[in-house]
Amino acid sequence: MSSVETPRKVLAAVDNSLAGNPVLVTARALARVLGARVEGIYVAADSEPPPHEAAAAVGVPLRVVTGPVVERLAEAGCGEDTVAMVIGARSRPTSPHALGSTALAVLASATKPVVVVPPVGRIAPRITRVLVPLDRVSASLGPISPIDSVEGMNLEVVGLHVGVDEVKDVKEMLSRFLPSGIGSIRLESRAGKREELVPSVADELDCDLIAFAWAPEVAISREELVRGAQERSPLPIMLVPAQLERAEGQQAVSVH
Repeated sequence: MSSVETPRKVLAAVDNSLAGNPVLVTARALARVLGARVEGIYVAADSEPPPHEAAAAVGVPLRVVTGPVVERLAEAGCGEDTVAMVIGARSRPTSPHALGSTALAVLASATKPVVVVPPVGRIAPRITRVLVPLDRVSASLGPISPIDSVEGMNLEVVGLHVGVDEVKDVKEMLSRFLPSGIGSIRLESRAGKREELVPSVADELDCDLIAFAWAPEVAISREELVRGAQERSPLPIMLVPAQLERAEGQQAVSVH
């Protein structure tokens, strides 16, 4: 008897905030790239009804679970059939965390890519061009949880190098994010402040998504860069789990 392959899915973590609909639309766009289905997940709160209507409006089935929000989302995000999770960013601009406290907590234990969506932003129904900023952290990363796109998807990946240091093996570095189904890879170089250039180049090149490698060892410095992108760009931001490789006795890499 042949085994039946479990369908891959993109989880859309929804609630009743302004980010609910953008999360669902982004999840559907990402699912097209990954050849996956979309499933909404809502962690029930005592005083709020599940957003069944919002999910139904975009044709996404909604699963309602109970328990601690972060714990339930982290469990679902690590599921064997889950290829990525899409979650809303902070709903208040004054929040001390660029990613939002829930998204940041989920990232701490994430083994699959997490896409953070702003409550008000430019949400593309299709993802065709992804900007990947390249820096010392990216160059020092070991195994990355890849976004395995559909063969022949014609997805364009743009690496952004900021500074004067030579970037080697750009194609290999970028292909770790999206190892298959890439239509093209190219490198853009700029000089200036990275936190300002990332969002401006994303807008200049009409990108649909910004992707950063993310590791616990660089979370603080990485969040500063992500904050700059979120404050200046309306695009969803993907954080791709990775491991930081360093020789014995070498200090952790930081980005300034």
